[in-house]
Amino acid sequence: MNSRTVLIVAPTRPLASALSAWLADTGHDVDLVTSFADAKTQLAKGPCLMISEVRLGDYNGLHLALRAHAHGIPAMVIGAPDSVLQHEAERLGARYLTSDIERGDLLRAVEFLPTAAANGPRYPVATNLSFISASDVESMRDLGSLFFAPHRTLRPMAS
Repeated sequence: MNSRTVLIVAPTRPLASALSAWLADTGHDVDLVTSFADAKTQLAKGPCLMISEVRLGDYNGLHLALRAHAHGIPAMVIGAPDSVLQHEAERLGARYLTSDIERGDLLRAVEFLPTAAANGPRYPVATNLSFISASDVESMRDLGSLFFAPHRTLRPMAS
């Protein structure tokens, strides 16, 4: 994929069509997939951005946001208004948008995201896992803010 390719993961046709059209109108190449499995494959190709619906069957868009973050790819997750999901998305380094988003709001959100190159992985991550479950995310969270605080940097301990 090139640096203008946006990966859209949207099983809901009206939303998929709207997002694709809006981004294509601004010069982005769009790679549209409808499943978690297809999204995993496409993330490895290095899009400049991933936008996913929250609901994806057995997995969800937060799982993909975590994978995108591991690849240094900015991510947005779209779903119904939900403060818990919004908080979880932000903890994973993703932007949470509601499914009633309008064209201008989406394009402004895309415009202010860091580029994939500037958003490189912030910590060592195993990226070839077959899946990451919700319990895995909970376990990582229990380890503290090391995994979920991209705004913090680790400093060497003073001798």
